[in-house]
Amino acid sequence: MGNVIELVARERTYTGKEVASMLGIGASTLRKWSMLLEQHGYWFLRDSQNRREYRQIDVAALQRFYRLTKDQLFPQEEAAHMIVSHQSPDATRKESAATLAPAPVPAPAPASIPMPVYAPNTEQWEAKLQTLASHVQQQDIAHHALLERMEKQEAYIRSSLKERDRRLTKAMNDILDAKVQLARMQQERQKSSLWHRLFRLH
Repeated sequence: MGNVIELVARERTYTGKEVASMLGIGASTLRKWSMLLEQHGYWFLRDSQNRREYRQIDVAALQRFYRLTKDQLFPQEEAAHMIVSHQSPDATRKESAATLAPAPVPAPAPASIPMPVYAPNTEQWEAKLQTLASHVQQQDIAHHALLERMEKQEAYIRSSLKERDRRLTKAMNDILDAKVQLARMQQERQKSSLWHRLFRLH
């Protein structure tokens, strides 16, 4: 235990000026953030003159606080509470020691016990397959019926369009014939009027 405490004591720490430079903020802002975290239960190291000393874990916590409060994403009080609730003071004190302590040797995994394999119920599988086959057959029948209906509708549409074209063509021909007959009648009328005038002159 004494060795772990000695390793923690040797951990690299930063001054407030260095941390403020890392975060790109002023020293007064750093003091304000540190005091706010302490009010919510966070713990910082202190030197012999009672000045805060910042470890790497403290710098990471302040960086998270900066990200949470940037652009007013979260209020500072709420952000401080979130950081402290996820990283309690005791955990903050012990985290560095835990990272420096040797990793525990994992216990050997217990031997796996083979699970019994149950044979499937053949009758149930056959019933499911028959149900599936019946469903597929019904879908096939419905598909063919739909195709037949679509073919009939398509034939009806083609027949209707053909009849419409025939009627339009006949109507246009009738109109042309009527125009020709009208033109002939006008010509005959003009000739009759001309002959009538000639006879009257004689």
